[in-house]
Amino acid sequence: MNRNRSPLRLLALAVALIVVAALLLAAYALLREDDAPAEPLTPVTLFMSYIPSVQFAHVYIAAERGYFAEEGIDIRFENGFNEADGVERLAGGDLQFGLISGEQVILARAQGRPVVYVYEWYEHYPVGIVSPQGSGIAAPADLAGKVVGIPGPQGASYTGLRALLKAGGLTEDDLGELRSIGFTAPEHICEEAVDAAVVYVANEPLTIEQQCTPVDVLRVSDYAPLVANGLVTNEQTIREQPELVRGMVRALARGVADVIADPDAAFAITVEGYVNDLPDEQRATQRQVLDNSIALWDGAGGMTALDKWQTTQDLLIEMGLLAGPLDDLAACFDMRFVPENDE
Repeated sequence: MNRNRSPLRLLALAVALIVVAALLLAAYALLREDDAPAEPLTPVTLFMSYIPSVQFAHVYIAAERGYFAEEGIDIRFENGFNEADGVERLAGGDLQFGLISGEQVILARAQGRPVVYVYEWYEHYPVGIVSPQGSGIAAPADLAGKVVGIPGPQGASYTGLRALLKAGGLTEDDLGELRSIGFTAPEHICEEAVDAAVVYVANEPLTIEQQCTPVDVLRVSDYAPLVANGLVTNEQTIREQPELVRGMVRALARGVADVIADPDAAFAITVEGYVNDLPDEQRATQRQVLDNSIALWDGAGGMTALDKWQTTQDLLIEMGLLAGPLDDLAACFDMRFVPENDE
């Protein structure tokens, strides 16, 4: 018997060995890829000027579903009541991002603070004035002679009050009294200590109705198109880390879209992982708060427009909080990073 292998058999064997070697090299490369350290995420603190709440569901969803991580961001949250402090820290570079009301951006830039609004989260201004039904307060002009409670003479609550007074042809002097009551509108309304109170319309009217009485609400957004809450950063971050800004906007926009598409799932994730001290008896109310918040977002396409900034600036000048128009009002916002402009 001939023990020599034919040339064809030798060629086939060589080809097989080459294929096996190629497969082994590919497998090794994949293993090396899997073992390679991932790019480190960039730590980012997002300032939110309120306690953990279902109103921030879009932020929690974006974190839980990895949208920030996909943008290379290691997101951390910081909650606090002092919005002005958040603005100062953004301006100074101690923070890079915060959820801030639009009028605060105008006031900051008037003082040379280089903060910039890059994503409109709330389409409608979230402030209003609440009063018990039957109190005769059906329009802003009806506030004349009334005792009105307010958290304090600053921030979005005060701006919203002044917008409603202007809509009714009134000034603060036309009120019976403007009383600082902190964030205790439900207690003051239920105890009849004030005739009306400035509130955030997503949650406080619900609380009052649960505690004591049906209410009417004068919504600022029905009378004045003011710039509401959005994502704010600073000029340095835009200049030096535009991709970071783009990633933050993209992640938040995805979170907003998810909440609007499936509020039940968003609510479950929020209360289980981020607002996890919520008593069972408050869950139904907070679920309604989420729906009310979504209505204020109104789709949250992210875009803002100069005319809203002009209306807000005019009101701030009338309030005496702004000496005059900004040299460049359009510099308050930069819409390049909103997904529809980033294609």
